[in-house]
Amino acid sequence: LHFVRDIRNASLDDGEGLTGEQLAYLRNPPTEPLRIEDLSTEFALSTFIALEHSSESTYAKIRQAAQKAYPPSELPTFHQTKRILANLSGVTSVMRDMCVNSCAAFVGPLSTFDACPECSEPRYDQVKLQRTNGRIKQPRAVFHTIPIAPQLQALWQHPETAEKM
Repeated sequence: LHFVRDIRNASLDDGEGLTGEQLAYLRNPPTEPLRIEDLSTEFALSTFIALEHSSESTYAKIRQAAQKAYPPSELPTFHQTKRILANLSGVTSVMRDMCVNSCAAFVGPLSTFDACPECSEPRYDQVKLQRTNGRIKQPRAVFHTIPIAPQLQALWQHPETAEKM
């Protein structure tokens, strides 16, 4: 019953999900197609997207090889490229705490729980919690979701993908 009520009362302004710049980007998306004029950034983004299921280490090795072959090039790191892509597209993930056994997500009515309502496993790393006298609450497990609205906006931003929709 709490879930149904929370869904009915959900709002972009409830502090859950997208916040700050992400929310502003959602409400005011770009109206022009994306243009990347810096070749290093374009190469980094193309490599990042091509390696979608590869490791961060793979990206780093390709980046290092490209910089060795073309010394004046300054390619962004994996994390910088990820940030550039998020800034350009508006598509980012929302990270939330979850039960270490994947029983529940600590969102909505469960957002204040310190233990899983299903298996009673603690939400936070107990060692870190005790060492810091409860100041640092490090979740034992997290999950990422990628909200659909920014993805759709990114697709609408380009004539080719908008046509396919």
